[in-house]
Amino acid sequence: MAVAEIGKTPDRIWLCMTDSNRTRVVSRALAKGLGMTVYLGPTMDDEGPVALVVADDAHAKRLAEAKTNAAPLQRSLWVTGNVRRSGADVFLDADTDAGTLTNAIEGLRAYREHALAVPEGQDVGLGAITALASGEFSVQTLEQARDLAVFLGRACPDPCASSVGLYVLLANAIEHGNLGFDATEKAKGLADGSWARKVAKRIDEPDYTDRRVRLSVYRGLKALTFVIQDDGEGIDAETAEMANPSRAGYRGKGIKLAKSMGFTQINYLGVGNTVEASILLPEVEEDDRSYHQQVARA
Repeated sequence: MAVAEIGKTPDRIWLCMTDSNRTRVVSRALAKGLGMTVYLGPTMDDEGPVALVVADDAHAKRLAEAKTNAAPLQRSLWVTGNVRRSGADVFLDADTDAGTLTNAIEGLRAYREHALAVPEGQDVGLGAITALASGEFSVQTLEQARDLAVFLGRACPDPCASSVGLYVLLANAIEHGNLGFDATEKAKGLADGSWARKVAKRIDEPDYTDRRVRLSVYRGLKALTFVIQDDGEGIDAETAEMANPSRAGYRGKGIKLAKSMGFTQINYLGVGNTVEASILLPEVEEDDRSYHQQVARA
């Protein structure tokens, strides 16, 4: 097994998916927008270790093959229509669009980079974040959203999948909520490599520069709940889906995606600019129950 040394690993991704417009858009987005080295092909090559591998159902066996040429802490994402899922770090539904898939890959990359920079055994803040009872945060940019998602994901039973899921929800709130882009605009921006510039430009415009996404987190005895609210106009998802699927579709797909990554309950609230996502927590020992009850009441 060829495994690269830490610190000498190219940020290389194997996008092992059936050729389609989605695959081509994602490939260009990763190469142009995120500066990643993207390998497209049905078989492994020897040009360098793979940091991330993304496969669909037709190429699911390649997830195991990628481990034979693995960069340190290699991460995997499987786009699948299967109900029973195992064998990858993160799972997305088969109908995931290019924009959501790109965000998920970006979130997975951020999680891996943090894990490489701060190994769990040396993470002095891990105990503090897992003891978090409640908190409030505010972000404006995708970079801030990535940092916050990784930070809060560490408080969850499955840190990797939850970090990716939180980033996707935060990115949706920024891109589609605060900045008002629709799915078609994003796909075009990803395809021609202009998406990051479009996002940065709109954030600086007077009508958008004061908008923020606020995230509140609450830890109860049985669940960890995240409430994400943007400053957009909101949308009635069911009505708008019929009127303009490209504008509204991200909400319904966001719910499916979040549930596929361990969020047990997802709801859009109010006018549609607030999403509530919960994760079930593992059962605590009886000796720890009184402590958790005190924390929950604080």
